[in-house]
Amino acid sequence: MTERTMALLLACACFATAAGCRAASSASPVGSNVDAAAPPTPDPQLDPSPNPDPNVCTVPGTGACTSAPAAIPCPDPVLGATVYYVCDCGAGADPNCVPGDDAAAGTSAAAPWRSYSRARQAFGGLPAGGTIAFCRGGSFDATGASSRRWVATACRADAPCTVRAYAPAWGGGNEPRPILHAGGENLFALEDSGEPDTEAGFVFLDLDLRGDGGGWAFFLYNDVDDVMLCNLAISQFEIGVHVGGANAGGTGDGKNERVTLRNSEVTGNAGQGWLGSCSGCAIEYSRFDNNGFAQAVFSHNIYLSGSNGAYAIGERVVGNTLSRSAFVGGACQGVSLVVHGRHRGLLVEGNTVFEDPGTAGDGCWGIAVDPGYSEAEGFEDVVITRNVVRDVGNIGIGVAACARCTIENNVVIKNTSGVGIAAPDRARGVDDLAQDAVVVRNNSIFLGMDGTGIRLNADGAGHHAVSNAILAPGGACFDADLAPGAYAMFDYNVCQAGVWEEAAGALTAWQAATGHDAHSLSADPGFASTVAPVDLSSASASSAIVDHGHPSASAPLTAIGAARSSPPDAGAHER
Repeated sequence: MTERTMALLLACACFATAAGCRAASSASPVGSNVDAAAPPTPDPQLDPSPNPDPNVCTVPGTGACTSAPAAIPCPDPVLGATVYYVCDCGAGADPNCVPGDDAAAGTSAAAPWRSYSRARQAFGGLPAGGTIAFCRGGSFDATGASSRRWVATACRADAPCTVRAYAPAWGGGNEPRPILHAGGENLFALEDSGEPDTEAGFVFLDLDLRGDGGGWAFFLYNDVDDVMLCNLAISQFEIGVHVGGANAGGTGDGKNERVTLRNSEVTGNAGQGWLGSCSGCAIEYSRFDNNGFAQAVFSHNIYLSGSNGAYAIGERVVGNTLSRSAFVGGACQGVSLVVHGRHRGLLVEGNTVFEDPGTAGDGCWGIAVDPGYSEAEGFEDVVITRNVVRDVGNIGIGVAACARCTIENNVVIKNTSGVGIAAPDRARGVDDLAQDAVVVRNNSIFLGMDGTGIRLNADGAGHHAVSNAILAPGGACFDADLAPGAYAMFDYNVCQAGVWEEAAGALTAWQAATGHDAHSLSADPGFASTVAPVDLSSASASSAIVDHGHPSASAPLTAIGAARSSPPDAGAHER
């Protein structure tokens, strides 16, 4: 089964803590004034779940790290006149939990309803700005619900309807997020039936969502816009979040738009952690671990898919931590962050993608923005910047069918062979967008075995390869087999490897054959450390990369977001 077939079938049917999601006020029992972290959900495949790699971003600001923009807190919507409270005490509830009653008024924390079904029913009638609040320390069973559709037509982007936690009167003030058990079905299906009519303005906040190996925690379908999913734990579903498509017809534009997942943990989901795409979609400051273990190759931690020829515009994947992607048979066997379809203006920034050393198969790539379907695909104006990719398989960062794409300020650390950065990472189809004007600059790459630092070949023209720092003992600095005129700029790189370019050989031979790399150095970059903890900043002021970046074509900022000095350094960091 191809990835496109799988996506269409599904359509038919350094990590930020959760502290940013805590509300500032405790005056209202609805306010998420406490957020004692719930114990990690047991991993269905590997228990206990390993701690994050201690060599990744241990000391922010060094060459072992990059830095995403500052994490954004969860919203804390102003309470409207309509708030319904719900409390049940199922499996895993606090010992002091006091259940509600579906026959109660439900309009106060003192007289809450009890069931998921009663809450779902009320959600459909919420006015703009209305709230459904589940009790902290409570546990809810949705397995007997007659429907999982959460549809509310009165909600608006400027007055969203909210599903969130509240602090119950029986609590001690430190209860964890409410647990919602889905069984093997969907839990929150924002999915109206029939023709798509735009529904917008939904916030899901401070919840612990648990499946039973099947179903989806969230399914968005039929023109659902302006959705915020924040401070959530999503575990043991088939798919954590699925942003699907829409039926034909309707009064809206038939597109899901501006769906954000923020400050959440998406772990142990059998199929995909995230599946789908939309204009304005954002995946921010969240942790993805051990998603996709049901199937190698076709499953991923994050899968931005797309079909039907439409472009998704302005997506963001920022500040996330990804590990154990498609972890099958004790090894990562799927790309951790993959993008297929048509996308314009995608930003992939400040993510850390890693595997435990020795657990990555050849199919365990870090980041891949490339075609995977039989229909025409293409990627325009993509920026992949300030990411750390460590100990993945064959390719660290790869793109294909990518026009005007920039890959800069990334740190790629691989103790295996393979390619650090590949453009293209695979052959494009005849109908896919031609790859032109790809800029690869100021990346720091260490390959502990034979391999190629940067592959920039095979397709297109107008490419740039400048100010990169590479150490690849026994391997090659570059694979660049296009005609010399296809490269608009190729210079000021620093690399030590077996050969400079795979076909030409040494730097001097490459310079003579192409006229490129006139100011480049075939020398040890002088990284601070290539053993754990790896640090690809400069070891000293005399390191070869210091002041050796391109004076005008280097990335204006460093991997930690600071301005570069003049003259700039080669590589992702600035001394």
